[in-house]
Amino acid sequence: MATIREISKLTGFSIATVSKVLNGQSGVSEVTIRTITDAAKSLNYRPNLNARHLKTGTTRTLGIIVEDITVFNTPEIVDGIGVTCDAHGYHYILGNLRFNKRFGHSAEFGQQKNALVQDMIDEMLSKQVDGIVYVGCHSHNIAHLSAQKEILFACAYCFSEDPSVPAIIYDDRGAAYKVADLLIARGHQKIGMIAGNKDSYHTTNRTLGFQEALFDHGIPYNPRLTHYGEWDRDHGYQIAPTLLAEGVTAIFAHNDLIAMGVYDYCNQNGIEIGKKISLIGFDDREIASVCRPALTSVSIPLYDIGRLSAETMFALIEKHAMPGTREILLECSIVERASIGTP
Repeated sequence: MATIREISKLTGFSIATVSKVLNGQSGVSEVTIRTITDAAKSLNYRPNLNARHLKTGTTRTLGIIVEDITVFNTPEIVDGIGVTCDAHGYHYILGNLRFNKRFGHSAEFGQQKNALVQDMIDEMLSKQVDGIVYVGCHSHNIAHLSAQKEILFACAYCFSEDPSVPAIIYDDRGAAYKVADLLIARGHQKIGMIAGNKDSYHTTNRTLGFQEALFDHGIPYNPRLTHYGEWDRDHGYQIAPTLLAEGVTAIFAHNDLIAMGVYDYCNQNGIEIGKKISLIGFDDREIASVCRPALTSVSIPLYDIGRLSAETMFALIEKHAMPGTREILLECSIVERASIGTP
């Protein structure tokens, strides 16, 4: 493998100048930079990252621990982190805990999960990462990060009970308010809601936002029109006839999978979505745009969650000023499609 000395000999520039160029330092002309980088490529030069670490005390490497890479939100968040790492000259190492594949959606297995997290943290530390971004499958409290004092953390799509750990999440409550506000603006007064698990952070906040919008518009909240359950298609299918029998003119499904269950029931029973009943989902997954009629849904800023979690981590590593608040709430948007209309 080529060395800086060989590049210096080939180009005629000093070792100090070659080192400046290869380490991205300023004070060198464009012609010099081009000459040295071309020579480095021709000699197949690869930087010695271990030597650089010994010299600078940093590996410029970020650890990313994801709870499960197969969950819909994770790839876009990781992409946001990766692109930001590239822009800042960082590398990253990805560790996948595979929680959903191992344990499903069960709230149990706490000890096994904590052990897996600790093993992954130890692996990241052995690779001398400068900091770790922890990416959750859903917004929940990551209690086991509070005991880790030897490494910097940031949370994406989740949060820690440790006040020193910044969390980048999105505004569930504000998004649900927008959903109800939009439906009311279209003339709907009797709106059903098919919610997720009752003990979920997302369910709590989406329900609160929905209730607040009703209150602000002078519409009484009817608990008979809210049904809690699983985050799956079957739940939507099972609850749809109950809400339709109550005479609702619109339904807010807490995710797109639940909304697909409403589609299933309506399609089987000749009920035209967008005309006979309005429907809004949450997550804006691919299925929302390909079903017919296309589903109106809340879009989560997943890429920005990844980008900001990485930028926050770099600020911690490089001791820059942190944002004014430990918890950064990003705003969601509603992608309007053909599934909503007037009563």
